[in-house]
Amino acid sequence: MKLKVNPTRMELLKLRKRARLAKRGHKLLKDKEEQLLIEFRALVGEVKKSRKAVEKDMAAFYMEMLKLKGILDGNSWKNYIESAFFKTAFSVHTRRIFNIPVSEVSFHTKPEKIPPDYTMSPYHYLLMRNGKRMIQHLLKLSFLENKLISFAYEIERTRRRVNALEYVLMPNLEETIKFIAFKLNENERSSLVMLKHIQLTRQ
Repeated sequence: MKLKVNPTRMELLKLRKRARLAKRGHKLLKDKEEQLLIEFRALVGEVKKSRKAVEKDMAAFYMEMLKLKGILDGNSWKNYIESAFFKTAFSVHTRRIFNIPVSEVSFHTKPEKIPPDYTMSPYHYLLMRNGKRMIQHLLKLSFLENKLISFAYEIERTRRRVNALEYVLMPNLEETIKFIAFKLNENERSSLVMLKHIQLTRQ
């Protein structure tokens, strides 16, 4: 579809400049899309591998917790799971990867090491350490999945821009340039015919 512009040489120069910029932008966006797709495919494999490892570790951790629950009475189990052995804090910050914002959650404990409690067995401490480790693994997995979602959104956005340039803007610019060039050539031919006619009438 032609753009609504006046068929003048100035407009023709502007449109040719826009067409060159559109082609350059299209190439850059296409390269960006291809690179994002390469990273996305690699990230899918990483997420699958990480999720499988986390699910395996979670299943083993829950089994250990069930064993502990089985050897404790109700009050001891309640005290164990409600005890504040350390304070936890979460912080969220944004990292930019390929200029794409990705949210990352960090996990902190105070104190960093579990304080000694001589009423507890080493098995209890082992489970707490494993629990902290599981939280770290879950947060790492959540970061990878957030990254995957952000990359998927950016790929879709880039693809829409590439298609808009390739199938809408660039064809419209080319059609308008051809139309203006044709009109200018036609006007030039009309002017030449008129000048020849004037010269013949004067002779």
